[in-house]
Amino acid sequence: MQGMDLNAPITYKHASLRFFEKNEYHVERFSRDNVLLLVFDGVLRFSEDGEEREIGAGEYYIQKKDCYQSAERPSDSPKYLYIHFDGEWTDSPDALPPRGRFDTELFSDIIRRIDNAAHGSFSYSEREYLFLKLLLLLGKKEKKSAIGQRLADYIEKNIATVSLTALCETFHYSKNYVIRLFGREFGTSAVKYINGERIKRASYLLETTSKPIGEIAAECGFSDYPYFYKLFVKTVGESPQLWRKRMQEDPLG
Repeated sequence: MQGMDLNAPITYKHASLRFFEKNEYHVERFSRDNVLLLVFDGVLRFSEDGEEREIGAGEYYIQKKDCYQSAERPSDSPKYLYIHFDGEWTDSPDALPPRGRFDTELFSDIIRRIDNAAHGSFSYSEREYLFLKLLLLLGKKEKKSAIGQRLADYIEKNIATVSLTALCETFHYSKNYVIRLFGREFGTSAVKYINGERIKRASYLLETTSKPIGEIAAECGFSDYPYFYKLFVKTVGESPQLWRKRMQEDPLG
């Protein structure tokens, strides 16, 4: 799969925040630039050369240059940052994937700074620096410590039953120490990390199996289906039913 080459020159052009009105459509145009989109609320819908795309909150996407963009369906009031830039595409395993997820809370500061720089009296070098910093953050491959890896492995193997209490008992750590560990190793709380991993597992099972959605929710540790549904929509940007339908019809998104 092609991605953005972070080892080749990348040139920032311009950026801005964009908030859609209800039922607004993506602009129709032929784009000669690559455009990085970071959606932090709502759902953005558009097509590239006739192929539909849907980007939910907490997802980034790179629109490829020299593509015709339009929209067959309105978007769901998305709020996002867009950045036009020049860069090279590559098949290298070190490339930044054209689509992925990001933590909206952790990225909120740099999104704000990029938008401020784009509209303020900042030098081009400052704008370029912030953009490159953003790309490196998106492409960063975290290296966990030994205990961080043990925590991640345990959660993956016990996704249906794991809890903060279970982690404390298994690793013989106090609750406060486990909380500090997650902040240091994963940059988030234990509960948010576990829920994030559960939603990832649920997304995978929805895409690759025909199991009932309620069964998948329980298998991933959600005894309360309404809570699972609400968290899935908040994390992925669409309902489990729509996610399954879209991914099974078009696995490449």
